[in-house]
Amino acid sequence: MKRQVLAGLLTAVLLTSGATNVFAGGTNQAAPSGVITIEFFQQKMEEGPQRGYQAVIDRFHQEYPNYRIQMNTVPDAGTVLTSRVVSGDIPPLFSDYPTQLQFKEKVRNGIPLDISNEPFMQRVNRPAVEMSLAPDDKSYAMPLSHNFMAVYYNIDIFNANGISVPTTYAELISTCQKLKAANILPLVCSFMDRGRAGHLYQAMNAAWAPDGVQRMVAVMNGTGSVKGDSVILKVVERTLEVVSYANADTFAIPDTEMWNTFANGKAAMCITGSYARGTIFMANPNINMGAFPIPNDTVAATPVLTGIDAALCVSASATPDQKKVALAFMEFLSRPENAQIFCDIDGAPSAISDVVYSDARIAPVTTKMQTGPVRDWFATFFPGNIQNSIYDELQQMLMDKNPATFLDRLDNTIRMGAQ
Repeated sequence: MKRQVLAGLLTAVLLTSGATNVFAGGTNQAAPSGVITIEFFQQKMEEGPQRGYQAVIDRFHQEYPNYRIQMNTVPDAGTVLTSRVVSGDIPPLFSDYPTQLQFKEKVRNGIPLDISNEPFMQRVNRPAVEMSLAPDDKSYAMPLSHNFMAVYYNIDIFNANGISVPTTYAELISTCQKLKAANILPLVCSFMDRGRAGHLYQAMNAAWAPDGVQRMVAVMNGTGSVKGDSVILKVVERTLEVVSYANADTFAIPDTEMWNTFANGKAAMCITGSYARGTIFMANPNINMGAFPIPNDTVAATPVLTGIDAALCVSASATPDQKKVALAFMEFLSRPENAQIFCDIDGAPSAISDVVYSDARIAPVTTKMQTGPVRDWFATFFPGNIQNSIYDELQQMLMDKNPATFLDRLDNTIRMGAQ
């Protein structure tokens, strides 16, 4: 990808998005005299993080009665935020993904404020800080949580059927077969949203192709091809084999129904992100739920797809008062007792030191996150237009179930996006 293409991506991709600024998190009313109100534009659509943020915001208002945070959550938030950046309507406080190319482009264009020297950054664990550093080795976002993709499973269903947690791909397929023979839906999936299809494939690509992303990046850079690639073909074929044990209406149900189906014991497994864990518990607080990495052929070769999830930023163009409020909120949120509240409701591991994430049922995943191997998300390697095009091709592949055609189309799609 040529540098000038990336430099122009922020403007070129979304100038015509037509996105509007709609407040969704609270009443958009005039604040009382002397109260400074700022918008917090956050990009997580799941119920867990939204409730987590709101719980901390409510506590913040008690300590800072003259400051008010108005949370704004809209569909397709990444597109809306980019459109607003292009138009100059930048929220004073916003969440973003500091490891992604689109965020690095924001940094290049001077959008987020440098917060490297803010004292609250000392509360963020060092791996999270280092992972989120910009190319200039400065911090423009405060990491709040880590994410991961994993196989969530119903422990009670597994125990009742004498099934152990699979640690190899062959064991995973055997588990699906045993559950199906017992008239239990092995897996629930939702592909109505291309992002969910993309997340599932990213996790499987990470699990079964150590250099799978690099092979696709080579296509983007004009130095490679995935047409007929046996490594990527294996990922696609295994993906289709696993989802063959899922519900028949994968394209008809939204992700919320997928999570509710799993939460209420109507499916034994759900391959999803840590971002959904809090939402699943809201649907059924009593679910006995564990998680394990999508297994490769051996335990040692099994990685976890992980990265920085929630991270907060301040607009460099915000007014001094807006910056004061935004930074005060970030300091408040970074306090371990408040970050703990967010973590408990959100359900993802915290990036703030001294926050406890002690659910032993998730240990197979969190241990892998600490010991490796780990893989990062597509957005670290691909600009948004190419990633979304890959997601579109994935949805089509999951419908027509033709791996060879998918690889042909993937080559063309990536090359066209890189032009």
